[in-house]
Amino acid sequence: MPPRSDPDELNPRRATARGEADLRMTLLAGMAAPALARARISRWLDAHGWPQEQHDDLVLAVSEAVSNSVEHGYGVNHTTGGHDGLVEVHGVVYTEPDEHRFAVLTVTDHGSWLPPSAERGNRRHGMPLMEACAESMTVDGTGHGTTVVLRSRPVPPAR
Repeated sequence: MPPRSDPDELNPRRATARGEADLRMTLLAGMAAPALARARISRWLDAHGWPQEQHDDLVLAVSEAVSNSVEHGYGVNHTTGGHDGLVEVHGVVYTEPDEHRFAVLTVTDHGSWLPPSAERGNRRHGMPLMEACAESMTVDGTGHGTTVVLRSRPVPPAR
């Protein structure tokens, strides 16, 4: 490995050693979208040698974000169908100077924004679930859609 003399070395760099460096997928906003996202995210994380417990957390968090986009952003459900729309998922793995890695996964829709309800009842557990599965989560909801950004907890270097 070359010496680290670059002044920007403190900034994380994209991992390219294994698997596809970036993940990009566009899904139709339908009931199958979360399952398709889970399968693709799982393969992508496997290609990067992601540890199983963090792997499962990220797959669950992205699945929930995609489900929210489909259900809340586009109004799709089992009985009424919903609106046409797309859900975009983008993932990048970064490597820190100490060789630990983290993933940043972004889920974007162009549907409606529904602020979270103060009352949970038997619903509205998705955002706390996503927060529990990631090191950090941000949600940017506007009249033009919603973007959820999930940053994983750091994982050891790939072997």
